[in-house]
Amino acid sequence: MAVEPSTVAAHPRQGARDLSVPLVVALTVVGLALRAAVSSQDLFADELSTYWIVSTNDFGGVLSAVNSDAEITPPLSFLLAWLSTQIHLSAEFLRLPSVIAGTLTIPAVFWLGVRTAGRAAALVAAALTALAPFMVYYSAEARGYAVMMAFVVLSTLALLAAVDRRRAWAWALYALFSAAAVYTHYTSVFVLAAQLGWLLWAHPEARRPALIANACAAAAYLPWLGGFKNDLESPTTDILTALQPFDLHSIRLSLEHWSVGYPYGTVIGLRDLPGTPALVLLALAVVLTLGALAWRLQTRQLRFGEWPAESRVVLVFLLALATPVGAALFSAIGSTTVFSTRNLAASWPGLALASGTLVAWTGPRLRIVVAALAIACFAIGAAKLLDQRYERPDYSAVADFIERSARPGDVVIDESAVLSPGPLSHLDTVLDPPGPVVRSRAPQEHDHPFNVFDRFVTTDAAARRAVRLAHGRRIFLVTDALGARIDRPLGPYVLDETRSYSGLLKLVVEEYRDPASLRG
Repeated sequence: MAVEPSTVAAHPRQGARDLSVPLVVALTVVGLALRAAVSSQDLFADELSTYWIVSTNDFGGVLSAVNSDAEITPPLSFLLAWLSTQIHLSAEFLRLPSVIAGTLTIPAVFWLGVRTAGRAAALVAAALTALAPFMVYYSAEARGYAVMMAFVVLSTLALLAAVDRRRAWAWALYALFSAAAVYTHYTSVFVLAAQLGWLLWAHPEARRPALIANACAAAAYLPWLGGFKNDLESPTTDILTALQPFDLHSIRLSLEHWSVGYPYGTVIGLRDLPGTPALVLLALAVVLTLGALAWRLQTRQLRFGEWPAESRVVLVFLLALATPVGAALFSAIGSTTVFSTRNLAASWPGLALASGTLVAWTGPRLRIVVAALAIACFAIGAAKLLDQRYERPDYSAVADFIERSARPGDVVIDESAVLSPGPLSHLDTVLDPPGPVVRSRAPQEHDHPFNVFDRFVTTDAAARRAVRLAHGRRIFLVTDALGARIDRPLGPYVLDETRSYSGLLKLVVEEYRDPASLRG
């Protein structure tokens, strides 16, 4: 007998229904544990901007700083980070809004799956959300991606509640969560547009309140139009466009690492994380899924029902495709490239739900095998995130070594700064220096965000300045594996000790001494 996909997904066996809630609770606990563990790592890359803005401003100052062209992200995640760091200024509390949002997204995705594709698909989606390296990483990062994803899911849930219950409070929540998503990250508009398009098509009776709710959300965004204009004109936008070209190679890399890999695809490849065995498991799951779907369609065990019976399944796939398609079109037509791994985040919950839906359609028995294979792949990737080789660089260990070894007046050459919107280096957040610190391979500025007019300090210039400041005392060079191979004019100084620290980037500390004026 032919069965519609929605019927298969929405009516699982009674045992599965009874077990779903405790399974989701267990998945949420596992997801929280992973996110909490990763959140204890040192701040990295653009998190330095969040740290600088939050640690140097009051609440109003945070708004002013983000409103300038120094940042190209809306303010909500920064304000939430400022509130959490009033408890304690640390990496963990700076990331607390992301950890909470990323954890709550697990049951929210499950509930959205129940409301759209069915309980079986929802369970698979919740498991993938809990374990996916992409979700774990950005749920433990002091930026807005996890918070934005949570608001996108809540907005979709509120939309469905409004359609079903036709209550003003549900439409108000839909408008509120939609506005909050855009106040967190601009790329959420792709998913929000897909939501609205689906609603106008599938539920013509709800068009009027839907348009009113979106008008209210747009009106709530009016106070930020000046900040949006500043972000469009920021030089950071041009820099990011130059760093992330919109070509086939970049598109492939972004999609791979958004879906299954480590977010920094240029540093850690898929063969490293999740690794070849995990990819084999995932490939087997894909082959089984495609084969089962083809066979069930051919034998008419699976067919698509009349619209709008399947409209909520359509919504799931629209959520998954909205950001990749929208970002690709925007990047192809406009002058700014927004297609990158992290900028696809808004569609990750939809990707999890679409994957769970396809798994559920393979049939009551086979879906258990396929789900186990896919979840095992993501579980391997999640476990590897806790491996020291794939952690954020361990700048705290570097700082501990210098603080234990150095004496007053010793000089540090700091090559840990990156082109973040903030002016801090990674070492600035963890090191209490014993003496002067000289920046190298980055601007020297500490009091304003980096811009295109700031002069980079060359390795030679930094080395000569460090020798002048040291006056025979020791010099500590903090760099990466590539920087350790650069020859520097350190005069009479000779390399005395080298220490390496593994992680996403291999850090190297080189200690130099002047033999002629050795001080103990």
